[in-house]
Amino acid sequence: MVSQLPGLYLRSATVADQPLIQTWLGQHQLPTEDLSDILDCLYLGVQGNDIVGIGGIERHGEDGLLRSLVIAPSWQGQGYGQRLCRQLIQQAQFEGLQALYLLTNTAPHFFAKLGFACIERQFAPTTIQQTTEFASLCPDSAICMQLLLPVSESSPLLN
Repeated sequence: MVSQLPGLYLRSATVADQPLIQTWLGQHQLPTEDLSDILDCLYLGVQGNDIVGIGGIERHGEDGLLRSLVIAPSWQGQGYGQRLCRQLIQQAQFEGLQALYLLTNTAPHFFAKLGFACIERQFAPTTIQQTTEFASLCPDSAICMQLLLPVSESSPLLN
């Protein structure tokens, strides 16, 4: 595994990680209903031997849906949320995605600091609007945000 941010790297989630992911998402009131369907889209942020966070990129053509960003309580307030999110953005770029979208009820300012901009839900691509998260898991009141991604020529964050 390769990381461009010292000390923190991404690891693909496995079935063995599912109980931890289920617990953390539930504790943060994030959707868990489709967890088994999106497990292969999720990553763990690892620092040393510790799992510090979870995040996902649900791919739909050239667009991605950023999902389930959670930082463990003992690692919060130390910049790991931004670091994990930046690594997920870099991973999306490496995978050739042109844009990332997300829905949030609680963190629009956090994501705005990372370059995401608020958009009306109806302006998200149809493939994103048809995801389970958009169609049924997140309330209509959730804020939709978009990040346009530049083309990346860097190495992957995962091996």
